[in-house]
Amino acid sequence: MAATVSIYVDHGGVDGTPATSTRVDDLGPPRMKLKLADNATIDESDKIIIPTAGNGPYYSYPKSIYLHCDAPDGKVLTNVKLYTSGSNNLGTGCDIQVGLQFPCRYYNGAADVYGAGAGDQYEIANNANELVAEHGGITSSASIFTYTSASPLAVKINSVGAGNQGGQIDAAHETTCYIELQGSVANTASEGTTPQATVYISYDSA
Repeated sequence: MAATVSIYVDHGGVDGTPATSTRVDDLGPPRMKLKLADNATIDESDKIIIPTAGNGPYYSYPKSIYLHCDAPDGKVLTNVKLYTSGSNNLGTGCDIQVGLQFPCRYYNGAADVYGAGAGDQYEIANNANELVAEHGGITSSASIFTYTSASPLAVKINSVGAGNQGGQIDAAHETTCYIELQGSVANTASEGTTPQATVYISYDSA
C-alpha cells in the first residue's frame, strides 16, 4: 500500500504557535487563496491591492504550508520536491514567491499538535510585508514558477523534536518543514481575479 499524505496550512495564533492547522483538500477548489488576511477561508474578501504608478509591488499575507504524513503504511518518504508547470498564468504583474529556506515545524511526538520547541520558526502572517523582510527564517525567495519537474525546489524535511529524525518521514503526523508562499502584485497588474495556479509536491516512497 502507498503512504497517505495531505497538505496543511498553519494560520493565526502568535509567533511560535499557530492557532489552526487546516487540511488544504478540505477547503475545496481553489484550495488556497493568497490575500490580505491570515486565514484559510476561500472568499472574495481581503483582496490584494494594485499599487499606483511608481509604487509596489504589494504582497499577500504569507501562507505556511507543509506535507503531512497521515499514515505511512510501512513506507519511508524522502526527497520531497516542489514544482510548477513553469508557466506563470496569473497575468501581467502578478506572481507567487516561495521562500528558499524552510523554517522548522516542531512535532511533539504524540499527535498532530504543534508544540513550542528549540528551532521552531512559525511566524504569524500578521502583515503583508515582503516575505524576506517579514519572516526571520527566510533570507531569500524566488518566483515559484522558476521551479519545474525538470528543475524542482528541494524541500527540507522537519528534524526538530521527537519526529522526523534522519531526514525522512516514516511515522504518522511527521511533516516537512514549512514552505512559505506569498502573492505579489505590481502596478502593471489589471483589476480582477487571477486564474488558478497549480503547485505540485512530490516525494520518493520506499
